[in-house]
Amino acid sequence: MIMSAARILCVDDDSRINELNQVVLTRAGYDVEVSESPSDALKRLKTEVFDLVITDLFPHSASDAAFMTRLRCLNPSMPVILVTGNHNPPQEVLKQADALVVKAYSLNALTDSVREVLLQSRLRRIG
Repeated sequence: MIMSAARILCVDDDSRINELNQVVLTRAGYDVEVSESPSDALKRLKTEVFDLVITDLFPHSASDAAFMTRLRCLNPSMPVILVTGNHNPPQEVLKQADALVVKAYSLNALTDSVREVLLQSRLRRIG
């Protein structure tokens, strides 16, 4: 059985970060899409299927906790990796994330976290 590449949505308001994540994760064998805002990400998550979301925190938009809650309502079992430069993210956001990667991160740290979170997600589905 051939498994298709996991689909990942990267959400960051910095287009350079999105581009870098897309290049690195595509080279690692994933199908990567990008979004530059929580509202755009939520629209896409309503119409497209993703296996994982990687998201930054967004200080100038709606509450990060509200974004994570809406994301979880759309797909409660989808893993979420929080990538942020904030070394002390709000607890209500942290408890909704499956993993935390602190900026500036190594590209290996990101791909390792993606691989680990997707594996854990698969194992939960298998039971």
